[in-house]
Amino acid sequence: MTFRPTTEHDRAAIKAAFRRLLRDAGGQSEAAGSTRVGQQALSRYGSPHHETDHVPVDVLMDLTMDAGNPEVVRTLCRLAGGVFVPLQAARPDDTCWPQQLGALVRSGAEAAESICKALSDDGRVSLEEIQDLDIRAKLSAAIEALAVLDRHALAVEGKE
Repeated sequence: MTFRPTTEHDRAAIKAAFRRLLRDAGGQSEAAGSTRVGQQALSRYGSPHHETDHVPVDVLMDLTMDAGNPEVVRTLCRLAGGVFVPLQAARPDDTCWPQQLGALVRSGAEAAESICKALSDDGRVSLEEIQDLDIRAKLSAAIEALAVLDRHALAVEGKE
């Protein structure tokens, strides 16, 4: 038997999330219209009785976009040790660039300042320093600001 990093419980959670996505997409017949596969295949992808049949990533993305529901993506992120963070919609105008760039610079500088402060005494960042200086929240703010700029760039490319 081959070792798989996912457990039976993990794979069941993915299938359950897929079934919820199918419901949000209007059911199997409606979902079949927005994918390259038929109702029977969609049924197998969500069925706990077909343990080896899972949804192909392109079909998953089509359904996710069609239903506007990242249910399975959210489950995959959680199983991978992360979280799904939906991004705010980008504005198509150029006036947002300076404001968002300023937010990125400010939040990045605040995160860097806190990390440097933590490093200044002993060259290490301790758990207490992360908590006391709120380093995780400052890093998250910088990541979010960068993601917003990325979303604006996507809009300029015409992909948003």
